[in-house]
Amino acid sequence: MATSISARLIYYAKLSKPRIIWLLDLAALSGAFLSGKLMPLNIIAVLIGGTLASAGSMIINEGIEIDKDKVMKRTSKRPTVMGYVSQKEAIYVGVALLTLGTLAGLLDNLLTSFFILLGGLVYVLIYTVWLKPRSPLNIVIGGLAGSAAAWAGFASTTSSFTISSLLLGLLIFMWTPGHFWALALKFKEDYSRAGIPMLPVIMSETFSAKMIAVSNALMIPFALALSIYSGIVYGIVAAVLSAIQMYFSIRLMKNPTGEEAWRSFKFSSPYLAILLILIIITRLI
Repeated sequence: MATSISARLIYYAKLSKPRIIWLLDLAALSGAFLSGKLMPLNIIAVLIGGTLASAGSMIINEGIEIDKDKVMKRTSKRPTVMGYVSQKEAIYVGVALLTLGTLAGLLDNLLTSFFILLGGLVYVLIYTVWLKPRSPLNIVIGGLAGSAAAWAGFASTTSSFTISSLLLGLLIFMWTPGHFWALALKFKEDYSRAGIPMLPVIMSETFSAKMIAVSNALMIPFALALSIYSGIVYGIVAAVLSAIQMYFSIRLMKNPTGEEAWRSFKFSSPYLAILLILIIITRLI
């Protein structure tokens, strides 16, 4: 078994789920720019703190869920499952990173640190430990972890929590269920083998597709409301992208299969990313 420092860094990089972290960092960055205040040192601090805390939370999650990951094809090759990183080591390292990230938030202000910690605790304690093994609402409440990233970013440059930051957080909160329910519909058998009660596991494909469409529809007003702060160009792009997202949702309702769910899932990530990037660009201009 490889034990070199470089090998362990690679293992932990994989466990940290960088594809999720970059979206959380983008949420924090959009929150910071939404305030209209360009404060580079504050933004760097919240990105460092958020990245460390997010990585730590993901690593704790995979330390806790080794037994579930073993039976899911999608997760069966993770370093924790393969034995390269033990459960105890993953949890210890994850807690250390979450703590460091929270402390890094203090370089900005107490509110930033609070939101960084809130995101980690929601993901680890409320989502991973409490709701994920027990309730199909797991990913609904778990969406607050993404909202907290945006709120931390906004707080980093303002030391405040306002209507505009609330709307950004609610956009991410409402985006999360439709995104992850589509993934769960695609990998329904995986989640079923692991005993995880994701919505598509305990309900029919037809009902799950309707709930994905409802979640996406409820997300759109928050996406459009942010045009109040980000301008007409953002509003037009948000409207077009939202229409496309609903197109995929309607297709999924008409044909509730894993393949259609995968199409909806694959579009939802760039949907959110483009909106977050537009917020940054419009506020810069």
